[in-house]
Amino acid sequence: LATAVFNRLCDGFEGFCFLKNVRERAEKYGIDHLKTELLSKLLKEEDASPFVTPGGITNFAKKRLSRTKVLVVLDDVNDSDQMEDLCGGHTWFGTSSRIIVTTRDKHVLVKADADHIHEVETLNSDDSLRLFSLNAFKQNCTIEAEQVELSKRVLNYCK
Repeated sequence: LATAVFNRLCDGFEGFCFLKNVRERAEKYGIDHLKTELLSKLLKEEDASPFVTPGGITNFAKKRLSRTKVLVVLDDVNDSDQMEDLCGGHTWFGTSSRIIVTTRDKHVLVKADADHIHEVETLNSDDSLRLFSLNAFKQNCTIEAEQVELSKRVLNYCK
């Protein structure tokens, strides 16, 4: 859903960045690596590492960003500190900028004082099974009884 929204909106912004798997990549590479990737895309700089400081970004980068209308998607955030580290709250970007955050934990958004929280409804059992089959078995047709049972167990585990 976030990818579709991003693809639909990005043309209306001067800078845009979709950071996938923030939780996993922050653990693996560190938040400064993600911040460098974000700044590289938003500032259109090949190497944005000079703009990254411990706990923030340089004043020069802040000044450039504050004059830029950006669209940022942070995918799979699990800590409000990640949002602060990557986006400086709402203070780094120009007016009309948008930050979209996906998370499995609503409290991350509440703690970060998000302007708007949209909860996506879960799929019903039939639609969940159909989507799972399409991705797991690469088919959108009837699956065998043993695959159905195993698939239902996987779906229950994911709830």
